[in-house]
Amino acid sequence: TWGGSMEERQMCQFANILTQQWELFETHPEVQNVFVPFRGQTREVLQDSVQLKSHAVRVMGTVDKCLTRCQDPERIRQMLHELGARHVLYNARVDYMDLIGPQFILAIEPVIGEFWTPEVEQAWSDLFKYISYVMKGAMRF
Repeated sequence: TWGGSMEERQMCQFANILTQQWELFETHPEVQNVFVPFRGQTREVLQDSVQLKSHAVRVMGTVDKCLTRCQDPERIRQMLHELGARHVLYNARVDYMDLIGPQFILAIEPVIGEFWTPEVEQAWSDLFKYISYVMKGAMRF
């Protein structure tokens, strides 16, 4: 379901979809408070937030790097480890990392449409479990 490296325009389009479908702050409002610019903002405001879209583009960039570097697992692990270490500086809690994959899957399923299968869902789930696992390892000193 991933046709190679995404162009910036595609990442922005997908980031727009992610921010429109994003329910993380509704299902886990405590996560919203970690993001200083998003504290107290309504879903409507967040859907138009340039900062949230920018964060979604960065998430998409990480996903893209994981998929396009799948032949170099050590490079992926190192990148994710560094990303996890940076998230400590943002006061992100370790358990928040497990919330991203399911939210991503909820947003991407309608985009993939008829190509969505249980196997595709499992592949995306496995990818995010790995991302979460490596990042969480870096967050625990």
